[in-house]
Amino acid sequence: VDKDSCEPPFDRHDWYVQRRTVDGQTHEIRYVIDYYSAPPEPTGEPVVYLDVRPAVDGPTAAAERMMRWGGDVWYRASGARARETA
Repeated sequence: VDKDSCEPPFDRHDWYVQRRTVDGQTHEIRYVIDYYSAPPEPTGEPVVYLDVRPAVDGPTAAAERMMRWGGDVWYRASGARARETA
């Protein structure tokens, strides 16, 4: 979903996930889920897109978000999509 060219989300939820580290400790991560509506299918079925991302609650979450963004940028810049369709 191109968030710059569509309507704002019609709903938002926070999800909390318990992650376990290699040393057995757990920590809770909050995810933000935005729900966007899209034009219905030709059959009339509704279409909903989800944007799921870690909430930026602190420095670690901000770093994780940047690593994900950097990975997406590198994926596109490296021509991976062209290789997939070849």
